[in-house]
Amino acid sequence: MKWLTIISERIVGILFERAGISVGDSPKDDICINDSSFFSDLLFRGSLGLGDSYIAEKWDSNKIDELVFKILSSGIYPEISDFYEITRIIAGKFSNPQNRTGAKKVIEQHYDLSAGFFAAFLDPYLQYTCGFFDNTESLDEAQIKKMDLVCRKLKLSRGARVLDIGCGWGGLARFMQERYGAILTGVTLSKEQAGWIKERMPQMEMCVCDYRDMPTIMTKKFDAVSAVGIFEHIGHRNYSDFMRTASIVMKKEGRFLLHTLFTPYPAPASDPWLNKHIFPNGELPPKEFVLKAAEGYFDQCDSDHLAFQELTPHYFPTLHAWDKNLANAVRMGLVNITEQEKRKWHFYFMSCAGAIRARHMKVGQFLFTNK
Repeated sequence: MKWLTIISERIVGILFERAGISVGDSPKDDICINDSSFFSDLLFRGSLGLGDSYIAEKWDSNKIDELVFKILSSGIYPEISDFYEITRIIAGKFSNPQNRTGAKKVIEQHYDLSAGFFAAFLDPYLQYTCGFFDNTESLDEAQIKKMDLVCRKLKLSRGARVLDIGCGWGGLARFMQERYGAILTGVTLSKEQAGWIKERMPQMEMCVCDYRDMPTIMTKKFDAVSAVGIFEHIGHRNYSDFMRTASIVMKKEGRFLLHTLFTPYPAPASDPWLNKHIFPNGELPPKEFVLKAAEGYFDQCDSDHLAFQELTPHYFPTLHAWDKNLANAVRMGLVNITEQEKRKWHFYFMSCAGAIRARHMKVGQFLFTNK
């Protein structure tokens, strides 16, 4: 319908002008429109329309992170996302998308991709969470610094029994074993990840299970527990259960480190495009929800600095490094993906970088001691 396109273009044009977003063919412009249906995609489908229309090549940009930053920081985003937010909140009242069945969806769609694919853009330890760029510009060094930060907060020593919940490809566990002499048990729902770890780290005990099953599976208590990059998949209806199960498998006064993305807003946040293409049923917790869920089971660390440390600025260079690494791998023929897949991953990395820069989402580490 031509009239709808015309109206959508005018409305989006007004919103873009308010946000300082330039539209044109120059590399200096924020966005170049290839198909005018982009405007109705954005207006009626919000971030889902923005990302899907990029995959469909309806628009291009040399600086997607800047574009997303301007959309979020200018305040125009709520005007193009209200419908989705309302339906998400209503659905959340009556359903639990991260139940046992829902929790497997992100594994099947995303985390069960091959280790070789992730190795194309991650560091040698295959860390798929924010690095710690403390006096370094190297992703590899930043991830080592992040892992060392986790270990020091947990006060690891030789022989300490550690449980890593959501262990990914086992990089943090391997670091804990190599550098600190800890004895590791990993928990994952991904058979792909578990199989890969067992081949390369036979000394590491692996449990392919839902975190809710840990109390019935674990026969010994752990000195420390780490959960790095899993809480985004837990869902607000399950926060307390997650904390309870982590507490049950730990020794009294053992240390628990939780590293997670979180939202600065008062309610749990979820992005429709990321849910569709990257992290099905993903949800970012408000900081206060994390602390409230932990209240009955854990004490906060007695040091204010250690109890919570925000790492938001470090995620921006992490995402840019992943994007650059994957682009180089594709160009060199090390990864074989379609143009649409390439655009999908580029939009994922850069839209998240823009959201981080706008502080629309944040990342931090919580440190607790078991009661």
